[in-house]
Amino acid sequence: MKTRLTLFAFLAVVSLLLASCNLPVPTATATEPPILTIIDTPSVSAGTTPTLPGLAIAHVPAGQAISILKIHMLDPLSGWGIGGLSQAQDHVFRTQDSGVTWRDVTPPQPAPAAGDAAIAIGDFRDASTAWVIYGTEMVPPPANLYIWYTHDGGATWQYSTIDTSISSEFFTPWFIDFADAMHGWLLVYLGAGMSHNYVALLGTTDGGLTWNTLVTPQDSNDIQSCPKTSMVFFDAQNGWLGRECQGLYPAPHILRTTDGGATWTRIEPPAPAGAPNLFTDYACDMASPTPFSASSVIMAMKCLSMADYSTQKNYIYSTTDGGATWTSYPLPADYLLGEGLYFFDPLNGFAFGRKIYKTTDGGQAWTFVQQVFWSGQFSFVNADQGWASVINDSNENGLVETGNGGVDWDMLNPLVVP
Repeated sequence: MKTRLTLFAFLAVVSLLLASCNLPVPTATATEPPILTIIDTPSVSAGTTPTLPGLAIAHVPAGQAISILKIHMLDPLSGWGIGGLSQAQDHVFRTQDSGVTWRDVTPPQPAPAAGDAAIAIGDFRDASTAWVIYGTEMVPPPANLYIWYTHDGGATWQYSTIDTSISSEFFTPWFIDFADAMHGWLLVYLGAGMSHNYVALLGTTDGGLTWNTLVTPQDSNDIQSCPKTSMVFFDAQNGWLGRECQGLYPAPHILRTTDGGATWTRIEPPAPAGAPNLFTDYACDMASPTPFSASSVIMAMKCLSMADYSTQKNYIYSTTDGGATWTSYPLPADYLLGEGLYFFDPLNGFAFGRKIYKTTDGGQAWTFVQQVFWSGQFSFVNADQGWASVINDSNENGLVETGNGGVDWDMLNPLVVP
């Protein structure tokens, strides 16, 4: 399964971890809707050597220890990572020895101003092909934003630039996702206010060379409320979008597109057969969609009691007909919304939290694997071998590896090599 490395998902893990430590968690301050200048097609250019406004982000020297904050492994030896020094997320790395050493292949992104942070968001298709964009709370937005892409494993990078004048207030990239080498999507946060969470959706059909605006806050589209938790496309037309509404709607739902992201339909699965009053007593949200075909998908539902918002019940939902009918089963209780469900195929998968479970029958039954004392972002290449970028209760980052399906985890000490 393809792992999506996103800023929102990682911050969600950190927020849950801090909450478990009884520490205050920063929350977004609602603002009025952003002032928008709508453009039908963003101004886009392409090249190989941009004129940078200042110096590019400097590569980490060989021999330096680094933190890997997000990881996507392709096979038992090779993969990609996002990280840097002291838990930074501004560098892109590649490994060819199971995560022990890493080569810095960061694109020539302009370095941020003093006091600002650059956070890389990537989609990594194979050992050669990747797309990277840098997301921060850009207030006001820069005049142009680079989307970098490589076809040689990061040895060289090309870029496209997006005109950010769609918003004069916020412009924060959240998700970038490619269904194949040519078709991709970029979801951008534009601001919040009055129960809305405004986004723009851009799409490319030429591998990232040019980008078109598909959705803006002024469209009659149902995706403009609630924070988004996940976006994944199976092919050029079919995709799924999860969001966390915390009871804003009477029933949980998932958003589906069948026209490449231009329009989205809200699909509301029924309550589980064994819990017909679940949606009355609990606020439920759906996330972590994993598609196996244009109409087959498996995902998770997290429900919090509306009486205390601490009692939690979780379920796994699957459909093979695009959401017309659903099958549901209970999901282990400490599943983490957004990153906690990981399926290789419709039958075999993991549920991750402080307790790790696995299933071999599509979620009907779950077997306890191990209890850990950290929160993580996981990447598995098969049912046995996997990695996790982890944060413990002291907010310390580490990279761990398992060779027996999560029963045992070994600590890695990532180093940069030439």
